[in-house]
Amino acid sequence: MTTESPSYSTIEQAFSLGNGQDSALNWLRKNRTPVAIFLVSGIKLEGIISGFDQYSVLLTDAHGNQQLVYKAKISTIAMHSGRPQVSIQRARKPRVTMSPRPYGSARGDESNDQ
Repeated sequence: MTTESPSYSTIEQAFSLGNGQDSALNWLRKNRTPVAIFLVSGIKLEGIISGFDQYSVLLTDAHGNQQLVYKAKISTIAMHSGRPQVSIQRARKPRVTMSPRPYGSARGDESNDQ
């Protein structure tokens, strides 16, 4: 006797009517939906979810290369429109520039005329 999991037409149904994360990941896997996985380090991975378990997600890119990604290191999984690309991009951090103060000027003491 085999029991089949219910078939959901959208990822929203899979997540809300199923058992949350597992149902949503299974929906993405079954539908071979291209995804972008963002890691907590800012790296973006793109591909198709081939499998998953309690601790990891198996991602296959457009060239058939597979990567095992630990769920603890995943920040976001987003459905990706279009064909998955093989790209690993690091998120850019904003650059902070500070203008130098003239020698001898103190913070908050703009007028030093005595």
